[in-house]
Amino acid sequence: RDFFGELALLYNAPRAATVQAATAVKSWTLDRITFKSIMQDSASKKCSLYQDFLDQVPLLSALTQMEKMTIADALKRVTYERGELIIRQGEPGNEFFIIEEGAVMCTKSSCSGVEEKVSDELGAGAYFGELALLNDDVRQASVRAVEQTVCLTLDRKTFMRVLGPLESILKQNEEMYEKYCDDAR
Repeated sequence: RDFFGELALLYNAPRAATVQAATAVKSWTLDRITFKSIMQDSASKKCSLYQDFLDQVPLLSALTQMEKMTIADALKRVTYERGELIIRQGEPGNEFFIIEEGAVMCTKSSCSGVEEKVSDELGAGAYFGELALLNDDVRQASVRAVEQTVCLTLDRKTFMRVLGPLESILKQNEEMYEKYCDDAR
């Protein structure tokens, strides 16, 4: 880690530890006002960038700007390399994913251990991981990056609070996934 002291600045609290240099160092300091200003500007730019992207996601069109802002504030950006497993079938599900860039493939292991596609390739603006959150269940399929892929993730608590009103729309996908599996057999 290349920094320290940020918690005291963020929360106007006394320092929780003493830092002592083990070797010669050059360090920079920021006062509380400058630090908070930089953090607020950075958060505002991130929120604005994500809000613009969220406006392009059809699923979220029914949400208010305030709800989209709440989502934008909570999103975490994660990059996956080509072939990297993002979700593993059978594992607990605690995140919802929106693809910002790239593409993924969803597969499901059959009883015989064969991987079967459960959807077409998903690209920018598509989402996945909702069923485990909605049904409070384990992941029903595996998701792998087809190319380098950037996903915006949302934790379970924020997902349920903000996207709960979209539950009926999200559940429609469950029927589509089941139909896709039936068609593949």
